[in-house]
Formats: sequence, structure tokens, C-alpha cells
Amino acid sequence: MRPIVFTLMAAGLMMAASPVFAQATLWQERMQEHRKRADEMRDKFEERLFKRTDANQDNFISRDEFLKQANERFDRLDVNKDGKLSREEVRAELKGPKRPAEPKDK
Repeated sequence: MRPIVFTLMAAGLMMAASPVFAQATLWQERMQEHRKRADEMRDKFEERLFKRTDANQDNFISRDEFLKQANERFDRLDVNKDGKLSREEVRAELKGPKRPAEPKDK
């Protein structure tokens, strides 16, 4: 008799726990989808960055190309054109208007 009671108790516990396992699986699937979307977004960002920065399209970013892009960004952030970036100027860029999902390539 005891083995039957033990078996029934074990079966009951397994049935009670099955939704928890199902939720864990669903959570894992959602995390996998999220990672895939994040990877795709990173790949698109990298592609746009290279297209914008690699002026001669040789699939390398030279020091000159990198510094040109950095200087342009600095100039855009330096709103008061004093040659320095204040915390407010940087913060304004970080909090600034939302950019389109697909910025135009230069």
C-alpha cells in the first residue's frame, strides 16, 4: 500500500510542478528571441557605422576616417562652439530627441 501512496503523491507533485516548468521553458524561448533580435540590431548598427565611417569603402576604418567621424560628432555635440563638451551638452545628446530607427547614411 505504501508504494501506491508514494507513487500517487509523486504524480501529484509532478502535475503541480508542470506549469512551473512550462513557464521556465517559455521564458527561455523569449530570452532566446530577445538575444536574436539584439544580435540583429547590433549587426545592423555595425553595418551602418562602417558605411558612414569607411569613406573609401575598403572595409577598413583608417585612423583618419575614425578621427574625421569623431571630430564631426564632437562638433555636433559642442553646441556653444567653445571647443569643449560640458556635462550638459553630453547629457542633451543622451537625452535628446529620439532618432529614427534607421538613420540616413551619409
